[in-house]
Amino acid sequence: MPDKEVWMIETVESLAPQPPTPTLIEHILVRYHETHRRELPELIALAQKVETVHANDIDAPHGLTQALEAMIADLEDHMRNEEAVVFPALDAGMSGQVDESISLLRDDHAGHEAALNRIAAITHGFRLPSHACGSWIRLYAGLGKLAEDLDEHRYLENDVLFPRFEPDI
Repeated sequence: MPDKEVWMIETVESLAPQPPTPTLIEHILVRYHETHRRELPELIALAQKVETVHANDIDAPHGLTQALEAMIADLEDHMRNEEAVVFPALDAGMSGQVDESISLLRDDHAGHEAALNRIAAITHGFRLPSHACGSWIRLYAGLGKLAEDLDEHRYLENDVLFPRFEPDI
């Protein structure tokens, strides 16, 4: 049997465009929450290394570690709220109890996008200098994946999951 993450991705894709809510929530938890928690600390470690080794290099992503640490703190609070309050209520069909939380989560998503824009500015649009070392290359590749993952994560919540529980306007 394939691992859980592969199974969840295949399950959600096979049920597109409207997977059942519990399946969609499980997919978000496995594919995005677990991935963010696993990969962000690695990116912070790489950012610290690159900023330290290349401290005198004008092209280095100065301030990236701090930006990532702020992002991971905000993202962790956001995911904990989803896991402890919002997702269980949505899964149980009690969306009326989390209307305000959904609105706040949408605001968080806008904040995550702003944080990614700050990271893109710090990294000069994820452009590597010709003299970038292996750690720097891995860092920017990981940041690119993070940006894609957060974009997909936000899309699934803002455009697929949350609208199921919001009144039509």
